[in-house]
Amino acid sequence: MIIKRAGVKRLRAISKEREVAFFPGLNIIKGGDNEAGKSSLRIAITKALFQDPTTSQRDILALTSWGTDEPWEVALDFEVDGESYRITKNLKDRIAELVGTGSFEFVATSKNTIADKIAEITGCPSEIFFESTACISQDELIRIVPKDVTSRERQNAIGIIAQRLQSKLSGTEETDVVGILSKLYHKTHRKDAGGPYSNLQRIAERAAHLRSQKLAQEDKVKRIMESRQSLNRVREELERLGQDLPAKQDILGKNKRILELQKEIARDKAQYDTFRRARELKSKLDGLDEELKRLACFTGAEGQIEQLGDFKRKLEDIARQRARLQEDIKALQGQKPALWVLLLGSVLMAGGLAGLIVSRYLLGAVAVGFPFLVYWLVSRMAWRKQVNSASQKAAELESQSKDNGGQAGQLLKALGFEDYNQYEGQLAEYRGKIEARKGIGGRLDAVLAGKGWPEFVAENTDLDVQMSARMKEMEQLEPFKLEPLALQKLENEVKRLQQEKEQLERDKSAFEKFFELTDVDTDQLVEIEEELSGLDQEKEFWEIKRKVFQLTRDVLDEAHKQTVSKAADLLERELSRYIATVTDGRYSQVKIDEGDLSVRTFSPEKQDWVDVDQLSRATQDQFYICARFALVRLITQGKRPPILLDDPFVNFHPKRLKKMVALLQELAKENQILLFTCSDAYDYLGNVILLD
Repeated sequence: MIIKRAGVKRLRAISKEREVAFFPGLNIIKGGDNEAGKSSLRIAITKALFQDPTTSQRDILALTSWGTDEPWEVALDFEVDGESYRITKNLKDRIAELVGTGSFEFVATSKNTIADKIAEITGCPSEIFFESTACISQDELIRIVPKDVTSRERQNAIGIIAQRLQSKLSGTEETDVVGILSKLYHKTHRKDAGGPYSNLQRIAERAAHLRSQKLAQEDKVKRIMESRQSLNRVREELERLGQDLPAKQDILGKNKRILELQKEIARDKAQYDTFRRARELKSKLDGLDEELKRLACFTGAEGQIEQLGDFKRKLEDIARQRARLQEDIKALQGQKPALWVLLLGSVLMAGGLAGLIVSRYLLGAVAVGFPFLVYWLVSRMAWRKQVNSASQKAAELESQSKDNGGQAGQLLKALGFEDYNQYEGQLAEYRGKIEARKGIGGRLDAVLAGKGWPEFVAENTDLDVQMSARMKEMEQLEPFKLEPLALQKLENEVKRLQQEKEQLERDKSAFEKFFELTDVDTDQLVEIEEELSGLDQEKEFWEIKRKVFQLTRDVLDEAHKQTVSKAADLLERELSRYIATVTDGRYSQVKIDEGDLSVRTFSPEKQDWVDVDQLSRATQDQFYICARFALVRLITQGKRPPILLDDPFVNFHPKRLKKMVALLQELAKENQILLFTCSDAYDYLGNVILLD
């Protein structure tokens, strides 16, 4: 297979559309740095051949270049045995297409058809197989199967490698012994395989179900028998309680009635005392009403009584004012101006006037006598004014007293009294009786409790008869009376017996309901036993068949191991030839683990076998790249797929590199080799393709 051209869009470092042409033999794809797109181009070739474009895996979608809106696209033109092909994978439209452009023209769009055709052309049935043989990157160099795969994918790749090594050894089409062993294993270990295991599981599940049904039926029978015995015990207990409980309930009821009668009789006595007290109060109230008839003049005369009270207060006030006025007048009599002041002033005035005739020096007597005379006149006038005012006030008070006294007299006559003292005496008596009636009426209302007297009397008319009847009933119940302690004990016992009876009745009802709903079919038990017997026979048959399958698997597995061991010998011989060439014969003996394809070699220094992983990194690289070359030669069914090398020789010193380059040149005669690198060391080897 020769790749002629690769077209890439939006895949990792190749963000823009790019086409790269290749040549047969050894191609050196160079990039100035790690961002030139070498690894992106190698991945694009692998994805063009093997990727399913309908995938939704995040790691595949994540190959899209950063900052682009649409997923990646790849296209590959290649040639096989003179026929030209083009394959395209478009994640945007989720389509794949393989077109035959040579003499054998065809167009395939089914992803399964395309995958089968690519497997036929390349000799590689899967991407993992391709990366385990013909596609070698630096970080995956020291292992054959890539590390970032599932356990199932890893085992599948190793299984195909082993099968093809086996086919190479025998010269016939490989037999999928691993698949046959897997099927035999599934027949004896998987329920969905339809073999002995499946049938034994079915028999076990059915038998378990039948045994569960049998246990359930047997348990029903057991529970029915136990329930019948329990029901009989319940009925016996109910019959016993039916004889014992009524008598105790009767005595308890009579004692409760005695207690009720005691309360009723005590209540009747209290009511009787209340009725007697009410009658006494009613009698007193009626007596007061009769006495108040004599003082009926005061009834409804509250206004006149109030007016008479006002008149009395006014007359008393006038009397007090007249008494004070009399005292004032008496005091004024004592304040009358002295007559000697008048006589002295008159004498001095007269003497002075007479002396003027004789001598002018007697004018001083006139000056002295005149003030005395004036003082007396002024004092006399003021005193007289006060006396006249007091006399006038006394006359006014006298007039007011007569007016109020006249009006009060008219009111007294209207009420039927001749004098005020008689009126006040009877008024005091009237008020006393009214107050007494109010107190008695309040006590009577309290006794009546809001009822009218006729209603109260009617309620208590037959009280004597009721008390007599209750006393007679009490005498009849007296022989059954118990002491309080005995009564409490009887009440507790009756309560316990009632609860016991209620529980027994509930139990009886539950048992009867259980018998109504429970149905035991003895025939069903027989059928279950018969089916279990049949299942035991069928189980024995499938156990024998399972042992046959297991024995067959063990024989095939042993034969397969021997064959795989011989296939590993074939790979060991091919790898020994390559490794001896690149190490100048230092390492020429190898052993391959058929389980995981790990490599061991004989160390001349240690004179013992060692894991290749214990050697230097450059030596490990030599071993594993030679193992890849050997696998490509042995198991790709002569299809000669292109070998992709992503700078795998960075750890090689010049001498080792020279040996490896010679091997590459030899391999390039049969397989197209694409060597992706940043180094100029390979420029002289073949066609150089620059990616910068």
